[in-house]
Amino acid sequence: MKKTWLWAILLLIVIAPSHLISNDRAITIDEPWWIISGSNYYYALTHRDFANTQYDYHPAVTTTWMVTAGMITTFPEYRIYGQGYFDVRKPHFEEFFREHNHDVLQLLRNTRFIQSVLIFIFAVLAFYFLQFIVNPQVAFLSIAVPMLSPFFLGHSRLLNHESMLAVFVLVSFLAFYVYLHKEKKIIYLVFSGFAFGLAQLTKSSSIVLMPLIGLMLLINLFQKDEKPLLTKLIVATKTFGIWLASALLIYFMLWPSMWVQPIKTLQEVYGNAFSYAFQGGRLAVTEELTPTTFSLENRLDGLLLYFNYWLSGTTFITWLGIIFAGYVVFTKDKTFILVKRLCMYLLLLGSLFIFMFGLAQGRNYAHYIMSSFVAFDVIAGIGWGSIWLWLQNKYQNLNKAPVNIIFVLALALTQIGFGLPYAPYYFTYKNPLATRAATFGYGEGYDQAAEYLSTKPNASEMRVYVYNGMGTFSYLFAGETLVFKRVYLIDESYQQIVEEIKSSDYLVLYPIIRKKQPETEKLFTVFESIVPEKTIVINDIEYVYIYKVSEIPQAVYEALLR
Repeated sequence: MKKTWLWAILLLIVIAPSHLISNDRAITIDEPWWIISGSNYYYALTHRDFANTQYDYHPAVTTTWMVTAGMITTFPEYRIYGQGYFDVRKPHFEEFFREHNHDVLQLLRNTRFIQSVLIFIFAVLAFYFLQFIVNPQVAFLSIAVPMLSPFFLGHSRLLNHESMLAVFVLVSFLAFYVYLHKEKKIIYLVFSGFAFGLAQLTKSSSIVLMPLIGLMLLINLFQKDEKPLLTKLIVATKTFGIWLASALLIYFMLWPSMWVQPIKTLQEVYGNAFSYAFQGGRLAVTEELTPTTFSLENRLDGLLLYFNYWLSGTTFITWLGIIFAGYVVFTKDKTFILVKRLCMYLLLLGSLFIFMFGLAQGRNYAHYIMSSFVAFDVIAGIGWGSIWLWLQNKYQNLNKAPVNIIFVLALALTQIGFGLPYAPYYFTYKNPLATRAATFGYGEGYDQAAEYLSTKPNASEMRVYVYNGMGTFSYLFAGETLVFKRVYLIDESYQQIVEEIKSSDYLVLYPIIRKKQPETEKLFTVFESIVPEKTIVINDIEYVYIYKVSEIPQAVYEALLR
């Protein structure tokens, strides 16, 4: 046991620095939304307005609890001013903070830190459950590989549902697997249910874990033993019941909206989830669930898209580890039976997320399959650990403790080494064999633009017009940020755009999203004839253009208004 916890401590030492160092740089386009909705959650909670702890159709309850904890450490008196609830689409929240001499960036820092601590706790729990199945050294590698994967690391450093969702799902699965096959301790079963409840409070997409749990119980029914089938069926039903009841308990306890309007809350969450998945929009748009219109046809392109996301966002460490895991899966050595079964279930778990989002309609983002990234990385860690054990059996000199430590640290450092050139924007990592990154244009680069303009004389008195600049730029800039909203381009509100450009000192555009947002084409075409005062380049790609408004010729405005 002492050796196990030494490995756990080493795991924390290895993964913590990369999650915490310089963790206040890049701010993504999603984070201001969750900072505001989390602050609204805190306000509702402290005013006992429990119905308003539900944010739209998205659960995100764990995320809003993170912001609540951040608010308590940053601006606890936020609750006393009677300001009510802020619109996540407008900058009034940030203005309110500044009026009360508080910095939203500090709230974001604290919230990110608290979320990181939670992820560390669940990483150690995942290690703890995994070491029941494999030895501590292999368990260390199996958790270090996903925790240091550039794609996971990049998102877990942000205020982001996906990283929490992935560790909740992983721990729920591992705890249940250990209960089923190794340690029949009721606490493990209950904890698995709790973790699933947390996953559901984060995103309803974690529902795919439920059929996997059912499959594990079903397969377990047919294991050869002396118990009659009926007895095993009763035990399986009881096991599933306790697991599900534990999940429901934590779901109810941690979401005050469930205390006062449980039916409405569940309808909003799951009705909208199914509407988005099968009809491509929320119920406010589709108006009702119409099963006859559900269609999963012609979605092979979606499956290929998500598989390519995974290929692009993973390292050669993961690829090789999965290949090495084939040794475990195909070996005839019966001592590997539990490890073999574990790998197959992890493969199925990761594949379920890819199939769900690949077949569903609606938005397609790589981070939606974060649980797939993590599940496959755990398999890769098991593969590396198993091949190392095979080498140790063959070459006795490799059994020495210092050699062991050197190997696992070298592998962990190599994994993070793939992402270091992309720091602090780890989520933009691209496998060298991929044509483009799985995630880009998420707000990275705006911090450098804010830093550049902050060096200007009287920067605090400047007004800057920034495309999607709410939070991504404004949290980092002391002057006034006027937000250039995407909807202006969609609605072709060029008169307003021209007026707001002219009223500003600088214009900041984000060309990295040009191909992803076709409505920006006219804007960027018009500005092609002008050389920006400053171009922010990241990994040899032009991300941000900064223009001095006084140097923009009248012909540009005329072209926009045509």
